[in-house]
Amino acid sequence: MKRLFYLAGVAICATLLLGACSSSDDDTPAHPVNTELEQGTDARPSWQAPDYRRFEGMTMSIQIGLQKELLPYLSGNDLMCAMLAGEVRAVTPPYETGNQYYFPLSILGNSSEGSVTLKYYCDKLHRIFTVSDWKEFDSSIEPTIDGTPYDVKFFTGN
Repeated sequence: MKRLFYLAGVAICATLLLGACSSSDDDTPAHPVNTELEQGTDARPSWQAPDYRRFEGMTMSIQIGLQKELLPYLSGNDLMCAMLAGEVRAVTPPYETGNQYYFPLSILGNSSEGSVTLKYYCDKLHRIFTVSDWKEFDSSIEPTIDGTPYDVKFFTGN
């Protein structure tokens, strides 16, 4: 009888141990991995500023800040561009004033051209981040929000 209880106890312990050590069908890590911050394969784009003579002289001048998750990867080789109707309308590298990094964009356009798409190339990550239809083209928009660059989220960070 003792032997039967002993074998039953061993079987129960083995079952509990195997259940605790077995891999789950769900391979989701305990903390989600932020794949947007992994090394990409995008080459540095050859975005070129447009010819100013092609437009009505309207500009939407803004400053775009970089979200905090991307700041550790910022370098002087980064670029940001603004596009309207699938065409590059402004290109700039990063600028720094008082330990605040931003991208000043003077977006060329014609009245009622639609939404501005922002693209950010991060050289250290070799990735292009895109925010489609960020804001409607508006030459009367303030360049900043109370002196602070516009806070644009290029991806949802963890």
